[in-house]
Amino acid sequence: MEIGIEESTTFDPGVGGDWDGLSYDPYNAGFGGACNDCMAAAMLADWVAYLPGVSGEDWKKILLSASEADLVSLRAKAAGKTPPSAKGPKGFEGSTLWKVTAKDRVVAALDFVKLARQIEPYATFETFDPDGTPNSVAPPPMPLVLAARDGIKTSAKDPFLAQRYAFQALRVAFYQREWSSTVAFYDRNTALLAGPSQDLAWRSRHYLAGALSRKGMKARANVELARIATNYKPLSGLAVQEFSPMEEGDWRESLKLTKSVREKTELWQLVGITKDGLVAAQEILRLDPKSNLIGLLLARELEKAETRVAEMWGQKPEPKQVAASKKQLATIEQLATMQIARGGDRPWLMELIAGHIAAKRGDLATARQRLSRAVAARPSDIKVASQAKASLALALAATWRLDDGASEGELAAAMAGIDAKFARTLAVKTTVRGKLAKQYVGAGRLVEAEFLEPGTVDPTDNRTGKPVKQGPPNWHQPKFLNDMIARANKQTTPFERFLVEGSFKPAGLQFELGLRYLLDGDFVGAQKLFKGTGRRTAWGTDPFVIHIRDCHDCDHTKYEKAKWDHVNVTERLIDLDAKVKLGGEAGAEAALQIGNVLYNLTYWGNARQATAETHQKTEDSTLAMRYYKRSFDLTKNRELKVKAAFLASKAELGVLMSGSDPQMLVNRGLPVPKTWFPVVKQYENTRYYKELLKECGHFASWAAP
Repeated sequence: MEIGIEESTTFDPGVGGDWDGLSYDPYNAGFGGACNDCMAAAMLADWVAYLPGVSGEDWKKILLSASEADLVSLRAKAAGKTPPSAKGPKGFEGSTLWKVTAKDRVVAALDFVKLARQIEPYATFETFDPDGTPNSVAPPPMPLVLAARDGIKTSAKDPFLAQRYAFQALRVAFYQREWSSTVAFYDRNTALLAGPSQDLAWRSRHYLAGALSRKGMKARANVELARIATNYKPLSGLAVQEFSPMEEGDWRESLKLTKSVREKTELWQLVGITKDGLVAAQEILRLDPKSNLIGLLLARELEKAETRVAEMWGQKPEPKQVAASKKQLATIEQLATMQIARGGDRPWLMELIAGHIAAKRGDLATARQRLSRAVAARPSDIKVASQAKASLALALAATWRLDDGASEGELAAAMAGIDAKFARTLAVKTTVRGKLAKQYVGAGRLVEAEFLEPGTVDPTDNRTGKPVKQGPPNWHQPKFLNDMIARANKQTTPFERFLVEGSFKPAGLQFELGLRYLLDGDFVGAQKLFKGTGRRTAWGTDPFVIHIRDCHDCDHTKYEKAKWDHVNVTERLIDLDAKVKLGGEAGAEAALQIGNVLYNLTYWGNARQATAETHQKTEDSTLAMRYYKRSFDLTKNRELKVKAAFLASKAELGVLMSGSDPQMLVNRGLPVPKTWFPVVKQYENTRYYKELLKECGHFASWAAP
């Protein structure tokens, strides 16, 4: 199981406005890929601007879904080659395309779209389609090559279409794997490809970078990729992914090819994203002390530092990782402080980063000052406000003082003020509540601790799933459950509401207490609570049924339509318990029935689903054994005596196996119920005893001479 970056870090990398696809993610080497939605939106915006009056929805149909026959029909109508009454192809009858008066531009646009759609099937190197079907990859045929180049000439007076034809010609050369021709074409047509569409300009550069890389011109390719990654968000992820580590000679050549300090810093930023962000940040600042490329790198390194000390699978980080994280955070804070002092990259972001680091080390005063300055600089920025509140909550949790009203109010307000869309809500809540829970456990305030971090008061071993501490769990103590109910109902102050939010509800806690009363033998108390919750879920089995050899699934199949639930089972148990108190054979039979229910409610029986999804799940069949003993003591019937004795031995076996490692049972075999097996042995001349020998191999092996 992987711990996601959202669960292990508490600083939202998107707060600075850099594309999330470039944020740090140890499980995503692709840096987010391309922003296809961004490019689709840019394409539609280009065409809407080119032919005012044609809606984006109509362009979407023309560009993406219209068939070639549709395009031919649309062109014919636009060119006036169909009767005026013709409505065009299906789906385009009321198209806004027909409102355009410049019909020659409509025709020219449709001619281009038809060519682009013909080229598209060849624009891939993928040998399999998204469904895994083999894909036949072939280079674009020569007629398409010529058509794209002819389009450049025929649209020379239309810069919009000329750029688009040039872009298609560039793509055709690329997918023909003519790397030198692709580079040469770009270099000859740089001005033509540069506008008016900025989207196509950057996508053209991306094809150039791909051709340069495949041609072996790594130095120039990486300069182009750095330009793209820094300046065009929709392609940033792909550009970073394709930016390849270089030999020292290539790196020097790349730096030599840059034409400005800005281009050098762009190269270093990609090195920082793909390699070492702190080294790259310092190199960038050496070149440009006020560079706006620092924020992304510091946010990435902050994420890295937090993941170093994330608890994975319940295991605490190694001391060397903790030390490395502290050193990393100190360097980040120093760089952020320097940027603030010199008015560098987004001072408000630097304040947020430095304030977050101060919060994590428990420096509440510094954190409060820095976070306040960040919010003041960006008063309408919801992301900034949410991050500031999240960081402040972490600082308060790190310096928590129990029963300090001011801190309680401030923490509750901070947590409540975090926007629902904040990217690190889960991690912040988990961290804050976990830190507070430790404080309350240390003070013996177990109820508050359990609300803050469920599982705190009865921890289990991650390997075995068994309780860490000896003795009855807190959740099996009626007093603890009553205290939990009282706390759940106490929601006067904002902090009291924060304490219990998203945790245990009063009705659920009452149900837990009802189960505890039932398992402890207080059937009247259990029934009262069950009725109060209104919970009437059928158990899908008959808990009064018992066998020599248990068969959980068999009983659920046979009695799946049984109507037994928590309320009517306790009603029946109350009646049976009254008979037990009267004694005699009726009391003996009633005690046996109660023992059956109590045994079946444990892990060993057929009704354990009655405690499913609760803390009352148990392997302890001690009370069942007591009722079986009561049955044995009350009856004078030898058949009932041997049955009660054997069922008591099953309950005793459950007690012996409770808490055992299943693998140890496999290796050593089942333990022997030393109290009740010898009692059963005294009834060898009964019918039930003979059935035992046939069905219970464990007893038969023990009883054999």
